Amino acid sequence: MFNRLHTVVMCSAAAAMLLAGCTHPTRAQKAIDQGWITFGTPVETTRGVNPEVTPENLKEHADTAELVVLSGTVSDVCRTMGCWLEIAGPSGLKVRVMNKDHAFFVPRNARGRKVYAIGQATYTEHSVEMLKHLAADAGKPQAEIDAITQPEKSLVFIAQAVILPGSGLEAPVQPAPAAAAASTEGASK
Repeated sequence: MFNRLHTVVMCSAAAAMLLAGCTHPTRAQKAIDQGWITFGTPVETTRGVNPEVTPENLKEHADTAELVVLSGTVSDVCRTMGCWLEIAGPSGLKVRVMNKDHAFFVPRNARGRKVYAIGQATYTEHSVEMLKHLAADAGKPQAEIDAITQPEKSLVFIAQAVILPGSGLEAPVQPAPAAAAASTEGASK
C-alpha cells in the first residue's frame, strides 16, 4: 500500500514539475516576437498566468490588480497626442485605454488596426471637465461636448504597454521630459 501511494505521489509531483516548465506566450507576446511595435513598457505575458480578454469580458477582471492582455481593434485614438485609445471587441463593445501615467503615446493613425494592450482594468469616475476634454481630443462636435453635464463612471483599461503592427504607422508624439514639463507648468502660472 505504501509503495503504491508513494508511486502516485511521486508521479503527481513529477507531472506538476513538467507542466510548470511548459509555458506558452500570449498572443500579444507572439506579436511582439513577430516584430509588432510596443509602445510603453514591454511586459512579458504567459498563457495561464495573464488572462487574454476582449472588451466583452474585461469587467470580470476589473479592480483585481490582475495583469491582463486586452485584444481587439483600435476604434478611436486621441487626436491631440495619442494618449488614449478605444479598443472594440468582436461585438463592437468598446473600452477606453488610458496610457499609464501618460508615460507614452500611440500613433494617432492607428484606427482600424488589430491591437493588444497589457495592463489592469478599473472602474473610474470621470469629471465633467475630463469628459469634455476626452470628447474634444476625439474630435467630437462642440454641441456634443457642450451636452456633457454629468460625471460618468466607466470601465477603463490602464495600459503599461500597447502593441500594434508596425507598418504604416506615424511616429507617436514624444512625451516631454519631466523637468521640461515642470518648468513649462511654472511658466504658465
